[in-house]
Amino acid sequence: MSPVPIALTLLAALLPQDADEARLRRAKDLLHQNEEGTVRRGAELCAEIDSVASVELLLEVLDETARRPGRALPPPHYRDVAWDALVKIRDPYAQKRVEEEFKRNKGNAYVRQWCVELLGIYGDSNFGPTLKKALADKDVGVRRAAARSAGMIGDDGLTGALGKLVKHKDAYLRANALESAARLDLDAWGNKLRDSIAKDKDGGVRCALLGGAFDVFDQGVVEELSVKALEDEDWRPRMQAVDNLARIRTKSSVDALIEAIEDGRPVVGVRAIESLQRMTAQKHTRVGAWRQWWADNRETFSFPEGSTGKADLGDERSKAIYNGIRLVSDHVAFMLDKSKAMSERLASRGTSKEEASRQELEQVLSGLYGDLIFNVFTYELGVEAFEKRPVELTKKTAKKALDFVDDQRIQGSKDIWQVLERVVLDPSLDTAYLLSSGEPDTGLYVHWSRVTFQLKNLNRFHKVVIHTIAYSDNQWYRDQLEKIADATGGEFQFFE
Repeated sequence: MSPVPIALTLLAALLPQDADEARLRRAKDLLHQNEEGTVRRGAELCAEIDSVASVELLLEVLDETARRPGRALPPPHYRDVAWDALVKIRDPYAQKRVEEEFKRNKGNAYVRQWCVELLGIYGDSNFGPTLKKALADKDVGVRRAAARSAGMIGDDGLTGALGKLVKHKDAYLRANALESAARLDLDAWGNKLRDSIAKDKDGGVRCALLGGAFDVFDQGVVEELSVKALEDEDWRPRMQAVDNLARIRTKSSVDALIEAIEDGRPVVGVRAIESLQRMTAQKHTRVGAWRQWWADNRETFSFPEGSTGKADLGDERSKAIYNGIRLVSDHVAFMLDKSKAMSERLASRGTSKEEASRQELEQVLSGLYGDLIFNVFTYELGVEAFEKRPVELTKKTAKKALDFVDDQRIQGSKDIWQVLERVVLDPSLDTAYLLSSGEPDTGLYVHWSRVTFQLKNLNRFHKVVIHTIAYSDNQWYRDQLEKIADATGGEFQFFE
């Protein structure tokens, strides 16, 4: 080969490398800036470069726990930006750098957990040995994530390690391990999964395993398990059963859903009605009307093609209206923002945001004496609860709840994830209303992408519907809160 082509070949090889190095320097500079939007551009550039070096820059941000000099916002804002970019990484060597971070990072259990979650999202079976190691991590959050991710990568060599955890005392770990083991080896673990859906001591586990049944069993088995779960003593598996049956377009699933309308939990009955309306294009709201219509039409009925429109309950099932959203539940939590932004004026109400939130709570409580089990939470950097457990609504408890709200001072920033997690973890609550002046200021997770990722994972066990209310003119803040509602099937309202 002549010297000229050799030189051209070398030049062609060097130029892209130089260009990537320049882009990396640019990305690093952007990631170290103050403004969140600028940092996001740096993270997006890292995702475009999609290399070991660009992932190292993102992992550096993901590991931030203390505010860097000059940073305008707390570390969680920048961590969430880095996470959004890491999810997009596709290069196998770059993904292996995430795997390596799990092995290297001994001091930050959250980073290890997030790396394990990413390995599940990447879905490469070569990560099996690392996930096996993660299943024995000292931190239970890491082990839970590893058990979940193990079922997503397709390495059946993990079933032995998962099998050791299917009787673990931690409910989330136990459920994740069993579901993943059944995904990887149905012959060995299918019967155990079926038994646990019916008999596990924890209602949340029964709910989560039933929710994952579509990924393991055929539709006929899922329908059988779901119909049986409608008799569960815990409302959560019953709610999950309704959701499963809504996905199964059979006449027998309609039979079961009509009977579920009379469930002892109003929210389960409402979900059954909404599911039936979407499946059949009928708009009945009472069980008698559904039974009569079905008796007249079952034999000749054919499921409609395509969308049947939005479900409409009318006002019949509504107990009250809270900030423009219907209240149909009888086990409710109200979450009220007490951060400094709530002292601002709410133009649409002609008063402060704090006072408007108090007025809304008072009017909804005053109309439901004897018809509601409830709790109230206020939040800013911390969370305060009216009662340790939900209580019956009476004139006395209503007054005490309002006095509790009045006693909580407006102060500081707000941590939305902390109050969401606190409320969702209460197995007696099925509905929650999150009222906020805007997006989270700080917390373990702040951006909707990360809040909803973790919320959906947690809500596999709890089925809480979260409605969100924004007292804000800011479209970005509104979008954040609307995404949280969407993640749980809730409604969203805003007020300027």
